[in-house]
This record gives sequence, C-alpha cells and structure tokens, in this order.
Amino acid sequence: MSESVIYEPRGAAREYAALAVNLYDGCPHGCKYCYAPACLHKTREAFHAAAAPRKGILSRLERDVEKLAGDERRVLLCFTCDPYPDCELEHGVTRRALEILDANHVDVSVLTKNGMVARRDFDLYQRNETEFGATICFADERLLDEWEPGAPSIASRMNAIASASRLGIQTWVSVEPVISPLQAWRVMELLRDHVDAWKVGKLNHMAIAGLAVDWQQFLAGTLELMDRRGMNYQIRDALWAHANDAIKARWPQATV
Repeated sequence: MSESVIYEPRGAAREYAALAVNLYDGCPHGCKYCYAPACLHKTREAFHAAAAPRKGILSRLERDVEKLAGDERRVLLCFTCDPYPDCELEHGVTRRALEILDANHVDVSVLTKNGMVARRDFDLYQRNETEFGATICFADERLLDEWEPGAPSIASRMNAIASASRLGIQTWVSVEPVISPLQAWRVMELLRDHVDAWKVGKLNHMAIAGLAVDWQQFLAGTLELMDRRGMNYQIRDALWAHANDAIKARWPQATV
C-alpha cells in the first residue's frame, strides 16, 4: 500500500498546520528562498522547471480522508508546491481535492501565490468555509525578478485577498520569509483591512550577502504595528527567538 498523502508536518512546518497534502510535483515560481527542492532532494532547476499533478493524487486523497472522520484538524494545501500553478486550469486537481475534502467534512486552508487562478474556486471557499491564504513578502513589484522570477504579480495576490475578504472568505497572509522589514510592514499596511490573520517569519534557509536585518527591532516594530491596527497575528518561532525580555513582557500573547 502506498504511503499516505495527508501527513503531519514536522518541525517548523507544524507551526503552519497540523495536517497537509501536496497535490503537485514541482513549482514554476522559481523563488530563490524556496526550501522545497532541498526537502525533496531535487535540484532547483528540476523542481522549478514545471508543475504536474502527483501520480494518483486524487484517488490517494480519497483513501486518506476516510481515516479523518471526526478529526477537527485543518488540512493545508500545500507545503512543497503551490496548489494553483497555471496548469491547474487544465488539470483541476486542486478544485477536485477541495470537493473531496469538503464531502468528508475536512476543514481546509490554502496557501498560494497564484490568486488569479485561485479565484475560480472562491465559490467552494464560500460554501466550505475554506481559508484562503497568500504568500506576500514584499510590496514592490520590482523585487519579483530578484526573488520570485516565475511567480504571479504582487498586485494579483493582493487583489485576490481583497476579493476573497469582500466575499466573506476567511483570509490570511504569510509574510515569510521577511527579506526587507520595510517591505513587510508595507504589505501589512496595504492589506490590513482585508486580512483576518497574519503569519510572520524571518529568512532562515539562505545567507544573503549584504542582507543585515536587526530581527529584534523588526519583531518589536511588527508587534507594535499589529497591535496598533488591531491585527490578528502569529509570530513564527524562529523570529520570536529574537525577543528580548522587554518584548516578552509587553507581548506575552505572541508566545502562544
């Protein structure tokens, strides 16, 4: 019997979700900070060349959800791929996965950079109370070529979040990895009225020459901004590790 496709993430990934499933192999976004190629023991060139549905993914998913009867844990789509590569319009794997999970009363959270394709499924999100999330690390489109050369525009992601919010869909944004504190704070300001929850984390997986961030200062500034705007947030553990005693005393809830 093949291994389960719904799995329990380990390590830092568990801060995002208790359960997850990866629907595609590969991702064309080409993000320079992506951890997935190393996790999957693939070269960056091979991983970022294209995306394709995992073999037998929907039948394997149907088998796995039968084991989740009564399980209240939410399933994340996806960790090692984007659930909405452009080829999703041809394959419809993610839409069918959402239908399978809903039919079995499994709660879902989605994380994508392709809001334009994800919009197609907003009818399911509304019906199933699926959470819609986008990764947005900076507001300046000019940074795409350097950091996310194959990814959809920042504007398209922000517009998708705003559209989902207006439809009453629960929204969240992952500001991770933070590359520029000023850019991260700009994202938070621009979307503060459309995002129900934020996840904020530092750049961990690569060393960048000339990139020097005072993470303690960024953490304090982020908490100040979030509290001032009344925003709901989760500070990732690796970033919270930079908290000093003053920060911990003022924001004890950030450790939860």
